[in-house]
Amino acid sequence: MRDHALTGVAQVPAVPVQVGPLATCSDPTCGLFAADARRFHADSVPPTGLRRWSGSTAMMLDLALYPSADTYVKAVSKRSRGNVPRAAKKAARLGITCARINPDGHVASLAAIRGSKRFRSGGPVLAAWFGGRAPGEDTCVAPEAPACPDHWTLVWGAFLETSGGPRLIAYLALRRVGDLCRTFDLMAHGDHLGTGVMKLLFLEVARWLLERQDREAQGVRWLMYGAMEHGAPGLHEWKRLLCFTPAHLLFEDVPAAPPSRAA
Repeated sequence: MRDHALTGVAQVPAVPVQVGPLATCSDPTCGLFAADARRFHADSVPPTGLRRWSGSTAMMLDLALYPSADTYVKAVSKRSRGNVPRAAKKAARLGITCARINPDGHVASLAAIRGSKRFRSGGPVLAAWFGGRAPGEDTCVAPEAPACPDHWTLVWGAFLETSGGPRLIAYLALRRVGDLCRTFDLMAHGDHLGTGVMKLLFLEVARWLLERQDREAQGVRWLMYGAMEHGAPGLHEWKRLLCFTPAHLLFEDVPAAPPSRAA
């Protein structure tokens, strides 16, 4: 907590999140998304009683603090002394590009990424120890639009241009529930960690969220990146450089969708 000028749990702010389902939600899975989020983040609510010595502290980025993607990149540049944007530019110069992907169309590449390094900043990677090589090749099936723009899981990928065509070398999965979006899974191939690919990929995804041009990005207030208590010091520093700060979650109810009337 010292890295964030906090002396104890009592100083950690609580932020309001609305996971839904929203009044505009019509897909039946939206309620399941919201219920799963409440269960998954149950340890991140403000601690009381015995929970003062347990639970977890969410690492949050308040997107409302940044009027544009450029203001966020400038904040990251200031925090990292220019290192993060500089590494992202290096990746771009190497020909690395980022785009939405359908994970079902990149099974082989995803397996190669997960199996490329046995230890990461978050700990050991089981797939690298026990996972086998995925059969076949990528089919590159195009990504589909989610059933609900306010409740979804979307995956972004970073591609390196090779003689055989674009090769997926990193991915970042996001899960949105209402105005809360969290990093669901992210990883780069071990052979390409030094290219700056993860910095480029993260800044590009943040740009997509902040520019809000797609309906799926509109209405997102909070971006969550795991918990303060999880991961090695390098992961903690990475989150700090990206301007994430500790917070507890206050789940707020939202009006339910009105019952449909028969014509």
